[in-house]
Amino acid sequence: MAIGSFRRLSSMSSFSRIDIARYALEFVIVFVGVYLAFLLTDYQEELRERDVQLKYSASLILEFQVMVAHLDIEEKKLLKHLEIIEQIDSGNRPKIPVSDLIYPFHGGVVDAAFEGRNFEALDWEILNNIVRGRPGLEMLDRNISMLNRLTTELLPIQMTDKNCCYDEDGNLLPNLEWYPRLIREVHRLNRGLKTVITDRAIPDLEQSKQNLQ
Repeated sequence: MAIGSFRRLSSMSSFSRIDIARYALEFVIVFVGVYLAFLLTDYQEELRERDVQLKYSASLILEFQVMVAHLDIEEKKLLKHLEIIEQIDSGNRPKIPVSDLIYPFHGGVVDAAFEGRNFEALDWEILNNIVRGRPGLEMLDRNISMLNRLTTELLPIQMTDKNCCYDEDGNLLPNLEWYPRLIREVHRLNRGLKTVITDRAIPDLEQSKQNLQ
């Protein structure tokens, strides 16, 4: 009887060891499967984020290129205004033209950086440069708006009196000094903005895009 009990205990012990080994193997398989699933999910998320970054970088590069082309057009207009200022400084009495300057962006590039997942798609240094550049964009917009308004208001006065803007010595009246001041300031901002975009923003974005590919 004792021998039979020992055999049953031995059989149960052997059965338990087999079960433990099987359960352990199943646990390892489940663990490896879950771990691989996590790895696959992370990889897919990384690919998705990289795709978003590539698309957004390409869109931002294109938008900056469009802005540079527009700034080139405005540069030509500003050069004509600077020629008029040279005539004023030379003692001539040219008519002050109505400003034809246009700045239609209104911070659109900056705002786009914070829409949806675009914020996550930007490298911190690029984002920092855009944020720091926003005051310059806003100042350019304000100066052009002011210049357009003032020159438009001046037009009817010049139509009734062609010498209304100058004193007896041919000098521009003090209350009209805003014209050369605003033109020079807009020209400085226009050229500075173009330099930053062409020399820093676009190359940085292109390098970032290349690193992602």
